Amino acid sequence: MVTGWLDQAAASQTVCVSLSDGGLVKPVEEATVTCYVNGKEVATVSVAPETRQHYNSILLNYQDPAYYKQLPVTFSASLKSGDKVKLTIEANHGTYRASSQELTVPEPVEITRVDTTRVTVMHPDWSDTYLQVRADVPDRKGEDNWYCITLREISDGTYSFQDGGPDVSITLDVSRSIQDIDDPVLLDGGMGQEDLNIFSFSGNGSFACFTDQLFRDGTAHLKMNTFSSWDDEGPDFLLLSDLLVQQIGYEWIESRGLERCRAEHRLEVRLSHCSQEAYHYLRSLRTITSEGYYPEIVEPVTIPTNIVDGVGFVEVVNTAVARIDLPAEERIGIKDIFGWEESLNE
Repeated sequence: MVTGWLDQAAASQTVCVSLSDGGLVKPVEEATVTCYVNGKEVATVSVAPETRQHYNSILLNYQDPAYYKQLPVTFSASLKSGDKVKLTIEANHGTYRASSQELTVPEPVEITRVDTTRVTVMHPDWSDTYLQVRADVPDRKGEDNWYCITLREISDGTYSFQDGGPDVSITLDVSRSIQDIDDPVLLDGGMGQEDLNIFSFSGNGSFACFTDQLFRDGTAHLKMNTFSSWDDEGPDFLLLSDLLVQQIGYEWIESRGLERCRAEHRLEVRLSHCSQEAYHYLRSLRTITSEGYYPEIVEPVTIPTNIVDGVGFVEVVNTAVARIDLPAEERIGIKDIFGWEESLNE
């Protein structure tokens, strides 16, 4: 089983490899991924589980358990619009072989007039507060287009020490979960025919996607409601500090005398131009993760695959990013930074 979401703008690309058996996900012993661009081999990388590098591994507690059984393989490949990309994958030293279909890097997109506000949704006995994000999306003219959108919350923590030595910086990059009722709402349009369902398919916001059928050759005015990733507003000092401890260790922090942390905080709105196949793939995932999906009474959902001699889905997208700076915060002393007063070793 192979999954990957390649981005034209990214410095490196990652695909995850695992074995599937009777609906279960099993880890592989070793995986090799080769990337071809326009028929030319540009990268070959082999990875074993003991050598894998987790990005922000402290966040694994927030991942689906199947994540632990997927082996990420990261490689570098320079991509531009119109390139033809194909991957070949081997697992367990050539025992299993698969490849992706040939993918075309899509044309670039724009995202403009991004803004945020706080909204409160009232329920009979309680209320929820959301961060509402609004954005304009000018459609690419004269063609059919499919889009997906994600929100990322990023905190950059800068740590100062009593010994006067150099500061240490840590970056925490986390996806927000879009909790809107449907896909991003078109403020000046109606509901597309394909979205008319008798069931409530609110779905998982991680798979938010839409087409240009309601704003063809025009501009979509979107809004999305999302809960914060954190229990409190602003940067998550606890997770930032956990990453700091992972990188430099308890003893080194104590020996230098941790004094203060200043955390910059921003939100990234990421709009990706994707293929029609990727749009249907995301729609399928969105449906089966929705609260209104009841497999015993709903038609079976087909999950698209573009892997030859295997299952899974690999896509290459072109992404536009809009950044919104949120208020920075500062904490002083171990008690405020880590949430405790005692020695870090106790």
